[in-house]
Amino acid sequence: MFNQDLIHIIPILFLIATGLLLMMLDAFKVRSVLPLIAGIGFVGTAVLALPLQEGMDVQQLAFNKMIFTGGLASLVTILLSVSGLFTLFFLSDFLKRQEKPIYDIYALLVFAVVGMILLANANDLIVTFIGLETMSICLYIMAALFKRDLKSNEAGLKYFLLGAFATGFFIYGIALIYGGAGSTNYSSMDFARLQESGLLLPGMGLILIGFLFKVSAFPFHAWTPDVYSGSPTPLAGFMATGSKAAAFIAFGIFLNKTLPDVVVNEKIYNVIGVIALLTMIYGNVVAVQQKSLKRMLAYSSIAHSGYVLLALCAGPEGLMAAVFYMFIYTLMNIGAFGMIGMAELKDQDADLDGWKGLGMRNPWFGAAMSIFLFSLAGIPPLAGFMSKYFVFISAIHAKYTLLAILGIITSVAGAFYYIRVIVSMFFQTTEKPVEVKTSNIYPTIGVGILAALLLLFGLYPAAFTSQLDHLFVLADYFTQATP
Repeated sequence: MFNQDLIHIIPILFLIATGLLLMMLDAFKVRSVLPLIAGIGFVGTAVLALPLQEGMDVQQLAFNKMIFTGGLASLVTILLSVSGLFTLFFLSDFLKRQEKPIYDIYALLVFAVVGMILLANANDLIVTFIGLETMSICLYIMAALFKRDLKSNEAGLKYFLLGAFATGFFIYGIALIYGGAGSTNYSSMDFARLQESGLLLPGMGLILIGFLFKVSAFPFHAWTPDVYSGSPTPLAGFMATGSKAAAFIAFGIFLNKTLPDVVVNEKIYNVIGVIALLTMIYGNVVAVQQKSLKRMLAYSSIAHSGYVLLALCAGPEGLMAAVFYMFIYTLMNIGAFGMIGMAELKDQDADLDGWKGLGMRNPWFGAAMSIFLFSLAGIPPLAGFMSKYFVFISAIHAKYTLLAILGIITSVAGAFYYIRVIVSMFFQTTEKPVEVKTSNIYPTIGVGILAALLLLFGLYPAAFTSQLDHLFVLADYFTQATP
């Protein structure tokens, strides 16, 4: 049985081995191949996670029902590996142009994805906590990567202190749930005992705070703009996508595993719905006022968190919509942050004023950036439109029609600050223009692939959603995963 469990987690073991290899190569100063090895690790993990053998498309539980493997868990593993892989396309070029060759970042990136996979595929609150902390420790270091940069130091310190504070809430919530339910495993919890103990609402509330911090939802969002603007730009894109995707999926599983048989589920979903609405409004309103593109995308990411939270209120259908949304959001946001990094040599290069006329001076750059921004705004026929459609339709099916309508209104209003950047690039001029300079071809390749994928999934979303539907039916995520 133990050997069978090891076979089920081969993708995670392969990624851990890749991280250890990167550390060894860095220690022996064999550094030129580190990005390549990390890329091979992410691709290999995604390939190993594919359901290539018969029966692998059925989700299973391994290690005493503590972690999901196969089926939908495999798709989630692939999604998170993709976030790490596309970050690599921009990272090495950015560090080279900044003249800051920090080679241990590649091992950190790999181990962060390991934590994300554990977090997103956990069926036990202890594994959830281990994955959360593995991911978070790597992200704290990433935020403070530039040790001599005051903004980077500030980003790392704020993220660490506030993250540690949120972790305290999370672990205390786990303790209360364990005290009431007699187990931290979703498959073994005694929900009737938990409700009778009076610890359900306090425990759920504390765990809710921990998750809301990780996804930067209002009012636990304060760290987001400073951390994203102070972190190395490609890594800020990674933080805004991979870490949020893992946290949202883990949050969705937690809600669907612990609430179906509990009377108070409607109250908790209503609270999450209100938080989603406030998050959508706040993120979009404040993003309009930003002149820095990185801070604009940071507040934009808060708004997008609100959309995904709204989907999670819709139960299993909402979680499926959230998975699709976070996959598309990963593609467009890593692309947007990556392109800002391609034009950034100093902090001022991320200001909107310097981007005036950039689309006319560099048409391919302007066109590609426009694709990412239009997709973030939810303009058809790009994939961002379809991802928002699935989120709002799932909310309507769950009878959150008013929240869905208000969400659509905030999304339409939020399109203003994305389109403003496009207008600046093609219809305005400046005396201090920003120029795009790359040290190799990999960022251009990454931009091309990401833009093509957004067009593909916008025109043919069934290429992803049909597989997602199939795996959700087989997984039966919320009642009877195969032990």
